[in-house]
Amino acid sequence: MLHVLRLKLLRLRALVRKELVTLLLDPAMLRILFVPVIAQSVLFGYGATFNLEQVPYVLYDASRSEASFEVARKIQSNGIFEPIATPRSIEDVRRTIDHGDALIGIVIPDDFAARQADGTGGTIYVAVDARNTTTANVATGYVAAIVEKLNAEKGAAGAVRLVERYRYNENAITRYNIMPGLILALSMLQVMLLAGVAVSREREEGSFDMMLMTPMTPVEIFVGKAIPPLVIGVAQGFLIFAVARYWFEIPFAGSIGLLFFVVSLFSLSIVGLALAISAASRTYQQSVILVFFFVLPALILSGLMTPVGAMPEFMQAATVFNPARYGIQMVRMIYFEGAGFDAIRPFLWPLLLLTGLTIPAATWFFRHKVT
Repeated sequence: MLHVLRLKLLRLRALVRKELVTLLLDPAMLRILFVPVIAQSVLFGYGATFNLEQVPYVLYDASRSEASFEVARKIQSNGIFEPIATPRSIEDVRRTIDHGDALIGIVIPDDFAARQADGTGGTIYVAVDARNTTTANVATGYVAAIVEKLNAEKGAAGAVRLVERYRYNENAITRYNIMPGLILALSMLQVMLLAGVAVSREREEGSFDMMLMTPMTPVEIFVGKAIPPLVIGVAQGFLIFAVARYWFEIPFAGSIGLLFFVVSLFSLSIVGLALAISAASRTYQQSVILVFFFVLPALILSGLMTPVGAMPEFMQAATVFNPARYGIQMVRMIYFEGAGFDAIRPFLWPLLLLTGLTIPAATWFFRHKVT
């Protein structure tokens, strides 16, 4: 039994080594693997922007006066703001934003009505989740427009002053939002391409049929084909993290070990799907088309560019089956908030479940297709 296991491990090691040598000792392949990742991460960091159509918010009214009720009515009647809870304290407002339930928190202090009455002008405090900087700016702009309209109606004597605070991103820099998400997004694209063409390319070259004539079983071939894309995907994640942390100097608050545990788990879930695509494809071109057919919707529905909560309900339902949604959410929580294992657990279990489904299913599919 031990002798058989040893032979299996030796065959697996030889296949993994062959795959890595093919990928990493070719200078042209190295440039393809790593130069685009650096270029794309820098390009996104400098050039990406976002839009917003819906604003989940909470409002804490400590004044509970006619003046504060009027402000609350103006905000709620805007049509874009969607109240999600009724906080009882400033701490409730902070907690709701930290959990990602609300994009914006509005606090009307207890002296608001008195300041309105004596002509000094009341102050409204706005806390914004700036992990998505453009949506934060747009949401704050909506509040500012409401306050400006209210001031025009009241005149100078009843002017309302707006004080803003951006949480996790004090200067509202757009790249702070997108760069951490790219740690998974760009590595997902590379992992899908590498694993997605792993079998179809060798079929066209004729080397895959020769591999089937070796003592290796289909499962061993599957594992051997899965490990190199997984290793390269995690390495690319490290590279993008380095660009975000040291080139763009985006502060990192969490654990590197936990961050790359999430990256590794996410990459594993993607590798299984990609190898199933490769096994099902008859040609190299067909596998590339199928890979992009999956990658583009997965990125759109991941929350990378548009918050999941701002999508139509039927699209939000589709994101439940998207590993990128959970992976990107956890990466942002770890990167910005310094979230630990307990904090990311609600998003970790769905990713574990999807991984537990894709890998066995892909193994079964791979075994039956290659035989």
